[in-house]
Amino acid sequence: MNVRIVNISMLNLEDIPSPCRSCIYWEFPDLFGKVSGAEAFFHKKNWFIKALSEFGVCGKILYIDDLPTGYAQFAPYHMLPQTRAYGDHQGKNNVLFLSCLFICKAEYRGIGLGSRLLKSIIFDMKARGFSGIETVARRDSANNPSGPLKFYLKNGFEIKRELNQNFVLTILDLKG
Repeated sequence: MNVRIVNISMLNLEDIPSPCRSCIYWEFPDLFGKVSGAEAFFHKKNWFIKALSEFGVCGKILYIDDLPTGYAQFAPYHMLPQTRAYGDHQGKNNVLFLSCLFICKAEYRGIGLGSRLLKSIIFDMKARGFSGIETVARRDSANNPSGPLKFYLKNGFEIKRELNQNFVLTILDLKG
């Protein structure tokens, strides 16, 4: 099994795997669930084009034997409007929000690929001078883009705040 992790760029936007390619929950909450998959992907590509020009690398694709299998997306809070619905973390310029980290094919979960993808992000964000990464994690299911809480805790994140019975906001301190 040949595994590669590649930064999302203008050259590989079409490789964003399903279901992530049509999920616009964080970028366009007003359109989420209201547009077709093709239209959602059009909006996601436009978001990436803008984010790449304003912020730089803001996502990664994990390939297994040249097949896009995993996906991660991250950006400063102000670039992901849905984060406003989650409260007190707005305005932290040096903290990045990880909006998605997902191994799309269930048969590849639980073998360390998500951790490899996350470590790639952590390495890059430390090099870029970010002080932390926050994400919403889910307590009860691994089959979702938020990712399971136990995965993040295993990878050094801590619970910052309970959001509800299923979701928590977690943080990884990159300066420690």
